[in-house]
Amino acid sequence: MFIVRNITLLFSTLLTLFLLVTNHKISITEDFIFEIKQGASLQEVTNELDKMDLITSNLLFKLNAKIHNIEKRIKAGEYLLSKSESIFTLQRKFIEGDVFYRKLQFLEGMTTRDIFELGNSEGILDDINGDLEALKFKLNIIGQTEGLFFPDTFYYKKGDAFSSLLKRAFDKQKIVYLDLWDSRQEGLPYTSFIEAITLASIIEKEGLEKEMIAGVFMNRLRKNMKLQSDPTVIYALGSEFDGDIKRSHLRIDNPYNTYKYKGLPPGPIGLVSLSSVKAALNPKQSDYLYFVSMNNGYHKFSKTLEEHNQAVIKYQINAR
Repeated sequence: MFIVRNITLLFSTLLTLFLLVTNHKISITEDFIFEIKQGASLQEVTNELDKMDLITSNLLFKLNAKIHNIEKRIKAGEYLLSKSESIFTLQRKFIEGDVFYRKLQFLEGMTTRDIFELGNSEGILDDINGDLEALKFKLNIIGQTEGLFFPDTFYYKKGDAFSSLLKRAFDKQKIVYLDLWDSRQEGLPYTSFIEAITLASIIEKEGLEKEMIAGVFMNRLRKNMKLQSDPTVIYALGSEFDGDIKRSHLRIDNPYNTYKYKGLPPGPIGLVSLSSVKAALNPKQSDYLYFVSMNNGYHKFSKTLEEHNQAVIKYQINAR
């Protein structure tokens, strides 16, 4: 009986020690990323953790892995480790593949050139490399080269292909915006959904009163007037734009210059938000044909050229 009691006590003590060690919090002061390489063995993972002084016992880490049959279930990837981690929670993360996800933001107004720069983000495998034709091939796009993606935050893990994120943003835009197209206001002067996205991309960069601005553009299109939108000129100038639109810029021979050519430009000039698409498909009806910035985020709308010229003098010329 004495021996049995001693064995029981010893086993109980060892079990208690085992549980204390496996549930002991790792000694770090701030969160950081730990990477398990593809094909790494349990021994290699254990050695790396031990070398970084993240586990209290190399032996108990491997023993716990053996007991719970974890050895061949560890998944490669990046893991965000916090000071609340223990051997138990670490191993659970590793077998569940609870990897760290970074985020990529597609912002309203971004051009394709801006989007290509996101391919350089940390952890992304850039299989596009700024090649427009490669982008069109990967996503099976014909014609359109701007306004292709839904502006949103997309999450990815290290090694994800850039094209896979672009496809998610591309598919989301089609799903969200085509539903809006089907419920658009009657009588709009669009021949296709892309034309609606084109106007929405202009509205995106014009101002806050999107439905009102959309209404003005509708009126101008119906009257066969030039849209005369500064953002389209800025897009046409590309890298040559220095932040200041000059009179000479309004005369450049470019199909996106809506001061020179009537109607919509050949395509969108950037990514468009949900609110801009809604405005383009459900513009506010009015008699306004002109608007000018009041330098406070809002615009002065006018029905006649005379009223508009007075507003330009008041809010633009005198303001300088």
